[in-house]
Amino acid sequence: MDIKVTNVDVAFIKEIDRKAAEISKNIGRKFSRNEYIKMLIQHDCELRLIQYKQDRFDQAIGNVAVTLDRQTEQLQEFINSNNRLFHLMATGKDIEEQTDKL
Repeated sequence: MDIKVTNVDVAFIKEIDRKAAEISKNIGRKFSRNEYIKMLIQHDCELRLIQYKQDRFDQAIGNVAVTLDRQTEQLQEFINSNNRLFHLMATGKDIEEQTDKL
């Protein structure tokens, strides 16, 4: 697809040409103004996609953290109830009744 850009300040065009020439020097072949502008457009789109993916990933990590906290609480409740049950089986006395007297 073609894009035509008009009324661009000459200073910006010179800077684009300078950067394209610098890239040409680094890669050892002619790198045109057109290639440079295409690279900028692609890079901008990729950055937005990467940011979107990062935001989604951060949201997923937040959800996992909440789930892990809930599971930790549930596991602790299970451990506490097992400890209470084992104590009751071993002594015949409920731990909660003993803690109420303290």
